[in-house]
Amino acid sequence: MKNFAKGPLNESIYAAAAQVLLGLALLIWPALSGRVLCYGVAALCLLYGVYRTVLYFTHDPVLAMLQHDLAAGLLGIGAGIVLVARPTPIVSLLPTLFGLLLFVGGAFTAQIAFDLHRMEEERWFVPLIAAAVLAALGGVILWYPFATAVLLMRFIGISLILQGVGGFVFSRLLAKRRLLYYPPEE
Repeated sequence: MKNFAKGPLNESIYAAAAQVLLGLALLIWPALSGRVLCYGVAALCLLYGVYRTVLYFTHDPVLAMLQHDLAAGLLGIGAGIVLVARPTPIVSLLPTLFGLLLFVGGAFTAQIAFDLHRMEEERWFVPLIAAAVLAALGGVILWYPFATAVLLMRFIGISLILQGVGGFVFSRLLAKRRLLYYPPEE
């Protein structure tokens, strides 16, 4: 039971690192073509899809079922194929998709805050503040058009960096909390 949360915790740290890297790329190279971004995301989706599909066939059947490895793998592969086959319509949806991504990230971060509060963590309000910031950034992306695509790409980059750093910090807080329940074996 001690290793039950280790896999999802590591995956959330890797996802946070990927968000920070993507955010930095958009911040440093804002003129990065939406098509190149689309192909990069497609490659990540395909890799993730193949990874989760392989996990489905190599994991214990009960664990694979509980983690929905096959469904996640097929969705990742399908999303990657769609992104490669039809990048132009997807590029036009990027601001909306990123805005929604930030809202979803804010919702998950809010749950983390309330979970930490329920576990009587002293700094539970920090993720709650981050959730409000993520939701506000998502709202700005969705509701206020920008004069240039470069500004939008930089804004999306900053938003992804914030979400990735927040995800990493919250994963570390949860890992610390988990160690209190499951001390390391000697």
